[in-house]
Amino acid sequence: MANYLTIDVGGTNIKYALMDENIEIFEKGEIPTPYEGLEVFIDTICDLYKKFEDRDVQALAMSAPGKIDSSNGYFFTSGALKYISGVNLAGRLAERIPVPFAVENDAKAAALAELWKGSMQGVKNGTVVVLGTGIGGAVIIDGKLYRGTTFAAGEYSNISTRLDLPYSKERNWATLNGVGRLVEAYEKKIGAEEGTLNGRDLFNAANEGQPEAIEAIEHYCEGLATAIISLQTILDVERVSIGGGISKQPILIDTLRRVITEMNAPFEGSAPYTLPDIEPCTFGNDANMIGALYHYLHELKK
Repeated sequence: MANYLTIDVGGTNIKYALMDENIEIFEKGEIPTPYEGLEVFIDTICDLYKKFEDRDVQALAMSAPGKIDSSNGYFFTSGALKYISGVNLAGRLAERIPVPFAVENDAKAAALAELWKGSMQGVKNGTVVVLGTGIGGAVIIDGKLYRGTTFAAGEYSNISTRLDLPYSKERNWATLNGVGRLVEAYEKKIGAEEGTLNGRDLFNAANEGQPEAIEAIEHYCEGLATAIISLQTILDVERVSIGGGISKQPILIDTLRRVITEMNAPFEGSAPYTLPDIEPCTFGNDANMIGALYHYLHELKK
């Protein structure tokens, strides 16, 4: 069976995995993301390919941040990696790598993984919300990923949380519900110095029953629930799948389900929307690579 090199470009690390079309992973790892510039980035990707070129690699499938035309590999924007903005990465890599290349936006890749073999299987209309530094997202309509007119559908980070004030980055959804804000709230509650704790510390404390940690998660989920209800009035989906590292914490999903049900209770029967199912994404850190492979095999290659 053919092998594929899958790569997930993040702001801190580049994850990679050698897998087959049944998403069996034979080897994986990660390396630091270079910030020196485009040429160093391309060298890094080429070095990863060379590491596996004798393993029957049939294609290289990548996920990355940014507004990307996944049909041709062109980056309109590239998130923190600004040196890729305005670059046709597929064209540049074709000069040095002798196998096909495909790239998809990271949140959209996560949604494709869920559509293929995860929580969105059999779902006609849904949305994926990926919790991280920002709020990644993807919209599924009629069982297919909806990319939008300019490939920006699902860029939920930029949704305003205050409609009574002019738009501001300080008031967008990423600022309110980025994972960093959850940890900051917990640090304040227990009087810890800012930046000394992480999500693992918070959830360990919450799972042990610490009231401050549970309260921080409760407040965080109130913001999530409010935004999901707003999305539901527009999208009317049957399921919302929550992704990102913290989605693997049952206490987060359980709290979110309870909070959104309680929040909606006064309007049940009078509001035009129906609450969607809330599910955790099936795939963890491998989701973006799995979705990138789906994009190549089932959208580009066919």
